[in-house]
Amino acid sequence: MSDKAKFNFTTPSSMEEWDQIVDASTQGTLFSESPYLTACGRDFGLFVIRQGRQVKGALCLVYGDNRETCELDDLVIHNGLMFVPDDTKKPVRSRFERFEITEIVIEFLEHNYRRIELALAPDFEDLRPFIWHNYHETLSQKKFQLDLRYTSFIDVSSLSGMMDNFENTDCFRAMETLRQRHVREAIKKGAKMVMMHDASVFITYYSDLMERQGNPVPEEKLHRMAALVSALQLSNKAAIYSVQNNLNEVLYVVIYGWDRKRAYYLFGAGNPEISEAYQGSYAHWCAFLDLANRLGIREVDMEGVNSPKRGWFKLGFGGNLIPYYQVYRQVK
Repeated sequence: MSDKAKFNFTTPSSMEEWDQIVDASTQGTLFSESPYLTACGRDFGLFVIRQGRQVKGALCLVYGDNRETCELDDLVIHNGLMFVPDDTKKPVRSRFERFEITEIVIEFLEHNYRRIELALAPDFEDLRPFIWHNYHETLSQKKFQLDLRYTSFIDVSSLSGMMDNFENTDCFRAMETLRQRHVREAIKKGAKMVMMHDASVFITYYSDLMERQGNPVPEEKLHRMAALVSALQLSNKAAIYSVQNNLNEVLYVVIYGWDRKRAYYLFGAGNPEISEAYQGSYAHWCAFLDLANRLGIREVDMEGVNSPKRGWFKLGFGGNLIPYYQVYRQVK
């Protein structure tokens, strides 16, 4: 067991302090930054983990009813536990300390919440404290359940400075032949990328898409999505990319957000009335070019490849398959 007295949990002194911790942590992502969480419209909890005065990590939770549970939320792709690197320690010692902190966090969560749900970031590499918790218990409900998920990271750094000569880049060459053909077809047919200033067109397309798939989206969630995108745009943390045909009709819309580590694919949907085979491929490709050239972003997280159709589509852009985990425990 870990020595609980070594570490303490405090609230951040300010949102600036919190965001600095998220930025410094390898496990920190856009989804744990305070502007993103605030714009999501959910109640959330932020805890800084300290040893004395030194910050060792942070814990980000999305609360359920009465703050008695912490829950997953499909707009908060990653949250949970983050560690602050300490370059003064040997790697073997840092690994042990991260293990120890994770054990302390599990105890904290079990003491304070009836149900625990965390969406850990891909860079959270050591799940052993969750696997080993109550290891010798025979009842499965005493243990954490781990849900293995996958995403795709794409290196877009070769696109920097290559807006016109992109076919010679590593990024373009890594794509499957169909995606390359779609990009060429879009250009040949006079398609273009146009930045949008609000999410209304996307919301309309997305709502219609989910309706046709038999999964209508509640109005409350649509409002949350629109408010989130608007807030991210205002803080220069997101962009809306639309693909238009040669008649200036919007065929497809994708939305990307970013932090200082990488960009993240957030949402996308096509025109329910008209479509072209190239539209989805070209929308993402245009986003890659803009992110790499305008913002200097080197890596894109496609945010999940966990259903067959969407998964194969996203993997067609040539990224690396990256695992991550969601963890669950019903405590009381």
